[in-house]
Amino acid sequence: MKKKWKKRVVIAGVSMAVCFTFTGCGDQAQMDRGSYSGEIHAYVREEESGTRAEFEQLVKTNGAGAKDVALSTEEMLEWMARDQTAIGYAAYSASVLGTAANDSFVSILSVDGIPASAETIKNEKYPLCRDYLLAYSGELSDLAADFIRYVKGAGQEVVQQSCVPVHKATSFLSDRSAGTLCIRGSSSIAPMMEELVKDYQTYNRNAKITVTSSDSGDGLTAAIRGECDLAMSSRELKDYEKELLSLETIGRDAIVMIVNRDNGINQLSLKEVKQIYDGKLKDWSEL
Repeated sequence: MKKKWKKRVVIAGVSMAVCFTFTGCGDQAQMDRGSYSGEIHAYVREEESGTRAEFEQLVKTNGAGAKDVALSTEEMLEWMARDQTAIGYAAYSASVLGTAANDSFVSILSVDGIPASAETIKNEKYPLCRDYLLAYSGELSDLAADFIRYVKGAGQEVVQQSCVPVHKATSFLSDRSAGTLCIRGSSSIAPMMEELVKDYQTYNRNAKITVTSSDSGDGLTAAIRGECDLAMSSRELKDYEKELLSLETIGRDAIVMIVNRDNGINQLSLKEVKQIYDGKLKDWSEL
């Protein structure tokens, strides 16, 4: 692994330094196949990333063909915008929060001819779907329990703005529990969680809630150790984690394949994604 991008790019609400082009399939996509050549620079997330764990499980790759590591969702997006030879992956929810009406620097690819959308994720037609989870150890505090009730109720309207809700949005009346709540983990979930916290505090001004973006592994370990109240995880829990933690599913997301907009590639098959990350496809001209 050669490069580690150390600059941090902060996502807040709908603001982001990287914008996106959503690309589809069809005749034009087929015409654009092979329009770009050059060594493929495949990027992966850091080892504790939930997005990386789910990506490698869904694609059935160990990522041996990857050359570079991005330490967060933000870094991955920044590298794609900078490197015309790059390919990487990110959360669909991050792409929704990052969409802007101006120039786009990163293109989102269709996989097996299917674009990632709320509909294709909901009906699981898109090949790279996954769930977003909140995990906790022991008994919930009154504030944590109230917040989770909000997320599974009225908060689903906020969830719907970035990924696919898994519960029906309902009215919510907070019990206005006071105290502090520490939420930590997946950088894929963190932007959405910040929006959820902001909205929840309109119902309960007695709550002081912090959201720390790191990765799924860090958040889950912190929850087990009692260092945070709620862990954000974008991957399925390991067996020992399931024994130690309780889970709430708060949304359904997907992993999208992303490239620089100047690459010219609009879609890949799941087999081609695996071949790239296995190191069997090494140049864009081979597609």
